[in-house]
Amino acid sequence: MALPPTPPSSNPNSPTSPTTTTSEGDAVINFDADIEKQNYNNEKLTDFNKSAPRENGSPDCAESPPKYSLHRRISEYVRIDDHPKGYPQLAAFVNSDPNFLMCRRFGFLHSRVLLYRQDELVQLEKELVDLDDEDAELNPKALISREIDDRRQDAPRKALIHDIDEKLKQYDELVLRCQAFTALQRPLTRNYNSFANWMNNKKPLSRSESKFVTHDEDFIALADGQEGGWFDCFVEDFLKVLPCRLSRFLFTSETERRKTDDAYVHLYSKKRLDTLVRLVITLLAVALLMAPVVVLFSVEEHGGIKIGVILLFTFFFSAALSVFTKAKRHEVFAATAA
Repeated sequence: MALPPTPPSSNPNSPTSPTTTTSEGDAVINFDADIEKQNYNNEKLTDFNKSAPRENGSPDCAESPPKYSLHRRISEYVRIDDHPKGYPQLAAFVNSDPNFLMCRRFGFLHSRVLLYRQDELVQLEKELVDLDDEDAELNPKALISREIDDRRQDAPRKALIHDIDEKLKQYDELVLRCQAFTALQRPLTRNYNSFANWMNNKKPLSRSESKFVTHDEDFIALADGQEGGWFDCFVEDFLKVLPCRLSRFLFTSETERRKTDDAYVHLYSKKRLDTLVRLVITLLAVALLMAPVVVLFSVEEHGGIKIGVILLFTFFFSAALSVFTKAKRHEVFAATAA
């Protein structure tokens, strides 16, 4: 349904222009005219609504507006299933959990561009060295004074240095970008498989634009991995063994439960899951510290057995520290020695 067009300004009953011009040419905003125009449009809109057809022949029932305005759709979209199939739904799925924040690194393309820029600098370096060698024989003063060198016709060294500087800026920026991408970790196999399985099952994109998923070796995780990422995955898999209602009640918040109705997508509260993981690791650490003490108190003789118990639990403690945390080698060594 379209609104009737606004009458042209030639109509004597139409509102005047909201701006007028003085004799000096200065524009002046006419607020009264603006208000008059607004009132005129409101009256026309009211007359149009009165003459619009009614549903079921009722004169008091006007046609209902669209269910969602653009602003309301954007502000109320929370569930993955509510987004249209395609890139909107894929973006909602990726945004639903930090584990799904992954993308391609394009390592091959980065390497190609890096090698290309490197060869450009190699060529410019050769030109600069050749120019230095030529001036060393024909014009040595150009090598000991920049001012003399710049006064030469066309200033070849100055132009060459400028080109080298521009290429170095591009090269340095590319090197830093490659370094930043290299520092990012690959996603856990479990997280990548979850992402790929969702793509294969839902098929939100066309076949040609879905092929990026097949480059599993080129994917990087944008979210910082937790200290024991694999252990978190193990805990999530263990939660699936529990009754569905119990696990969802204990480890899924209302926000996660509302995001999707897909029975194959399980979204857990990161805060609650992290609390459980920390509790398990704390109990494990206490057990590794207290178990050898209990064993040593129970063994009265055989010094060799006591030494073996100490070595065994020291090894277990060091292994647990390496596996369940992101401790560096010197940190593991220091903690074990303590």
